[in-house]
Amino acid sequence: MDFHRALSEAAKQGPAEPSESISVNEYIERVAAHPSIAATAHQRIHDMIRAAGSRPGKHAGETCHDFFAAELFGLDVPLDRVVGYFETAAQGHETRRRILLLWGPPGGAKSTVAAMLKRGLEAWSRMPEGAVYALEGCPMHEEPLHLIPPPLRAQAREHTRVAVEGGLCPVCRHRLDEELGGDFLRFPVERVYLSEAKRVGIATFEPGDPKSMSMEQLTGGMDWKAIERYGSDAHPLALDWQGEFSKSNRGLFEAIELLKNPAEFRNLFLTMAQEKQFKVAKFGYIDSDCAIVAHTNEAEFRAFMADPRNEALKDRLVTVAVPYNVRVSDEERIYRKLLTDRNNRGAGELHLAPHALHAAAMVAVLSRLKEHENLGAVEKMKLYDGTEIGEWKLAQIPEIKRAADHEGMTGLGPRRIVDILSGAAESASDQSEGEKYLTPIMALIALTDQIERMELSREEREQLQAFVVDARKEIDRQLKDEVRKAFVPAFGEHAQKLLDNYLTNVEAFCQGTRTKDPITKEDRDPDEKLMRAIEERVKPSVPESAKDTFRQGVLMRIGIALRSGERPLSYKTDTILALGIEEYLFDQLKDIVRVTVSKSNPDKEQAMRLNEVMRELCDHGGYNEDSARDLLDYVGQLLNR
Repeated sequence: MDFHRALSEAAKQGPAEPSESISVNEYIERVAAHPSIAATAHQRIHDMIRAAGSRPGKHAGETCHDFFAAELFGLDVPLDRVVGYFETAAQGHETRRRILLLWGPPGGAKSTVAAMLKRGLEAWSRMPEGAVYALEGCPMHEEPLHLIPPPLRAQAREHTRVAVEGGLCPVCRHRLDEELGGDFLRFPVERVYLSEAKRVGIATFEPGDPKSMSMEQLTGGMDWKAIERYGSDAHPLALDWQGEFSKSNRGLFEAIELLKNPAEFRNLFLTMAQEKQFKVAKFGYIDSDCAIVAHTNEAEFRAFMADPRNEALKDRLVTVAVPYNVRVSDEERIYRKLLTDRNNRGAGELHLAPHALHAAAMVAVLSRLKEHENLGAVEKMKLYDGTEIGEWKLAQIPEIKRAADHEGMTGLGPRRIVDILSGAAESASDQSEGEKYLTPIMALIALTDQIERMELSREEREQLQAFVVDARKEIDRQLKDEVRKAFVPAFGEHAQKLLDNYLTNVEAFCQGTRTKDPITKEDRDPDEKLMRAIEERVKPSVPESAKDTFRQGVLMRIGIALRSGERPLSYKTDTILALGIEEYLFDQLKDIVRVTVSKSNPDKEQAMRLNEVMRELCDHGGYNEDSARDLLDYVGQLLNR
C-alpha cells in the first residue's frame, strides 16, 4: 500500500476516541464499582505510575519505577521522590496542595519527567482503568459528582467511597438552572480523553515577555462577542474559558521555568495549588483540580530560595533536585536514546562502534563527580557503575554520596555531549564519503577539540582535558582487549595447544605425578612457570597462595564439562581460564600482531590473518569495516610505542 492510499484508509477509520454518553445515575454506579474513575488529579497520576510497576534499583535503598525506566536512566533517587510526592498527595495529605518543583542543571531531564507524565496521562485516559468522565459540554470537563448537592454528599460518599469536593463551574451551574430546571440527574455525562493538543486535562505555561504577558493566559478572560450576545460581562457564557487553569482541570499543569514568572503570576499558582481555585473578574472563585509540576534551572532556584520575600510560595513547594546522572552505563543509554531519536528524525543512520559512547560517557561522568579524600575520580566512577574497587564496596555508595554535596549538579550535560558526538560522526562521513560511524577515539578527539572552544577558565579547561586523558587510558586497555579477542580466534590452534599443555601440567601437579617431554619423552616436573604465567592473567589474578585451589577448581569444572558430553574441549570451555589463556597467548603473539596491523603491505600469511581479524570484528565484535580498520590502525600504533 502506497503512502497516499494509507492516508486515505486512515482517514476512513474515523475518530480514534469513541464517544460515550451516560446518565448521572449510571456514572454514580460505575464510581461505586470502581472508585478510581472519580480519582483526583494526583490519584490518577499515581495510579498510572503504580500500574506500570516497580522493582529494586541498582543500589541499596533505590527503587526503579518502570513508568520512567524506558526514557530516563540513572535518576532512581529523584524519580522515587517524585513518585513519593504523588503517593502522599493521592492519599489526601497536604502535599496535594503543593507544587512539585524540579530543579537542576540544564539537560538534566526535568522537562522529560513532565513530558512523560503528560504523555502517560493521555495514554492512561484511553485505558479502561484510567477512564475519565466529565459533564457533557463543560469547558473545564469537570467531575460529574459536582452535581450532587451538599446535603447529599455524605450519602454519596458512603455509596461510592469517594469524597465529593468542589462545585460546579459557572457554565454548568447556568445550564443546570436555566436548561435543566435544576434537575441534575438529567445532566448528560460523557467520557473524555486527556490530550495536551486538544487542551483537555493537560496544560503548559511558559513565561514570555513580561510586557506582553497577561494573567488571563492562566485564568481566562472575557469573550467580547459573547458579551454582545448576552448583554453582560458577568454572564457565565461570556467567559472565554481558554485559561490554562481551566484546561488543566482533572489532569496535569506543567509550569516551565516557574520562578521566572513575575510575582503576581507566581501568586496565582500559589492560590491554585493551595486552594485549588482561581479567580476571574466578575465571578467568584472557580474550583479546579490539577497537579502542578514545575521546573526551573539551579541558578533561578537558589536565587528564589535565598529571597525572604518568597516565603509564602516556598512553603507551597515540594522541591526535588534532578542532577546529571553519575553512572557511566546509564549515561551510555542516554546517548544511545538521544542519537536514536535524532536518526528517527531524519539525521541518517549512524554506526556506533563498541566503546564509542562509553568513552564519551566516562568524560561526562568524571566532570560531574565531587572529589573524595580517599577515592580517586576514576575509581569512584567505576564504583558508582557497579565495580567494587579494592576495599570499597557497593554498599558504601550511599555514604559516599552523602558526603558529596552538590554532586551531579555541574559538569558536561548529555545534550552537549550528543551534539559533539553527532558533529564528529558527520565530519568523518564528509571526509570518507562512506557510512556514518563513530569510534571511541573519534569521540575523545572531538571532546578535546570542543573543550578548547568552551568558555571556561584555564583551570576548568585543564581539568576537563585531564578527564579525557583518564578516559583514554581506560579506552586504550579496552581496545587492546578487543583486538586480542579478535586475534586469538585467528590463532585458535595455538590457544587449543596452550589449553592442552596447561591441563596436562595441572593434572600432574594435582596428582603429584610428572609429565613427559613431547620430544625427548623424558619425565619432567610440571611446568610451574607456564601455569603461573596463565594464572596471573586471569581476572582477578590468582595469587601464589591460591594456586592449588584454583587448579583443583579448573579440573573439577573441566570434568563436569566432559561428563555433560562437551567434546571436544575448547579453550573457551572454562570461561575463567579462557581469559588467562587469551592474555598469555596475546602477549606471546604481540610482535606478530604489531607487525600484522602496522605493515602497509603484509605478506600473504599476514594478510590472511588480518582478514580473519577484520571478519571477526565485523561478524562478532559489533564493528563495520571502517571502524574495524580504524581500531586495528590505532592498536597497532599503541603496540608500536
